[in-house]
Amino acid sequence: MAIGQVKTLIGHGKDISGMGKQLGAILTAEETLKAQGESKKRSLFSQALGKDEDSFEEFMQLEKIREARKEIESMMRLYGRPGLYGDWVKFQVEERKRKKEEAEERAKAREKLTNIAQWFLAIVIVFGLSFGLLYWAWVNRAV
Repeated sequence: MAIGQVKTLIGHGKDISGMGKQLGAILTAEETLKAQGESKKRSLFSQALGKDEDSFEEFMQLEKIREARKEIESMMRLYGRPGLYGDWVKFQVEERKRKKEEAEERAKAREKLTNIAQWFLAIVIVFGLSFGLLYWAWVNRAV
């Protein structure tokens, strides 16, 4: 759907700034498919069984995106303003960098949250054991 919208916008002579949402959707779809494929390859289930059930379907979807990208490139070069395709390539690079930085920030935040949870659990265990030991000593004290 986004690909058709991009083609229409290019045909009307729109600039990349006017196609940001649609171009972002194309990039997101491609990156999501690639990431899902990588996570499936690294999953314990597929490694244990040696199965990659959706690889052909994933390949076909990525192939459709590649073909659409070729069409978009062709349309940008034919109907777009001079330098439009170069701007599209720059936009892709910047968008990938931004998404990579966001992913790194999420990973850092997740790691920090995990660290806090581990410390909290350790403190609860230490206090629980201390309280249990004191209670046991109180109950079993010699009168």
